[in-house]
Amino acid sequence: MRASNRLRAASLGLAALALASCSSIKPAAEAPDKVCRAKFDAGKKSFEKGRDPEAQEKLRDISVNCAAYDYAEEAQYMLGESHYRTEQWMEAQTEFQILVDHWERSKHLDEARWKIVHSAYQQAPSWDRDPALIESALMKAEEFLADYSTGEQADSARDLREDLIGRLADRRYETARLYLKMDEPQAATIYYQLLLKEFPQSKRVPVARMEMAKAYAMLDQFERATETLDTLKLETAKMEQEKAALFGERIAITEKFVEKSRRKFEARKLREAKEARQDKL
Repeated sequence: MRASNRLRAASLGLAALALASCSSIKPAAEAPDKVCRAKFDAGKKSFEKGRDPEAQEKLRDISVNCAAYDYAEEAQYMLGESHYRTEQWMEAQTEFQILVDHWERSKHLDEARWKIVHSAYQQAPSWDRDPALIESALMKAEEFLADYSTGEQADSARDLREDLIGRLADRRYETARLYLKMDEPQAATIYYQLLLKEFPQSKRVPVARMEMAKAYAMLDQFERATETLDTLKLETAKMEQEKAALFGERIAITEKFVEKSRRKFEARKLREAKEARQDKL
């Protein structure tokens, strides 16, 4: 009886020891590919349901920690698209650029290239702000058109490029006009010349030529004023008839200003010469 009790007690002790040993063993860690796949599925689900802040957090984790797996490309695209559709333009541009830089054969490459351009354009300020973002967006548009001169988004990219060029041209024009108002015609001519050199296709060019002619007249540089207006006449000859007629009227007004300035200059010279002769007597 005593032996039987001891045997039962020993059996219970072994069972307890085995149970304690099992409870102290940690479960095996999941394989990294399974962890990353689960993260991707969760991020994709959040993206498809439109839960963008949540999706962005999950997808960014994949782009950082699971970049070696095939679905990292799709995660990167969804991350860029999530920022794009919520109009977070700087973040969208950054994430799509990562996609372009790291997955050169991505099926999303063409779309990503266009959305980089559009995101950069959306960040570009008006002409009276720091032009750095305008210039950056213009560079992106030109790079896109160099590779996609035809195609679905080519015309849209050209429209954006034209608008950005217009903003930079406006910056040159408004600076020149400000100097002219401040009675600084020399500085005005410098900025008008920059406008004509850098943005010859700008809609500001005809008016800039007329105002530059005025600035030359204010500097007593009448030949340059006349040459400037002669160039403008040649350009207006290529315009539509109604538009050419309008500019023709404005050119005539500018010519009168130049001629009036010339007469004043010549009268002043005659007066100065007369005063000089009287001083010698």
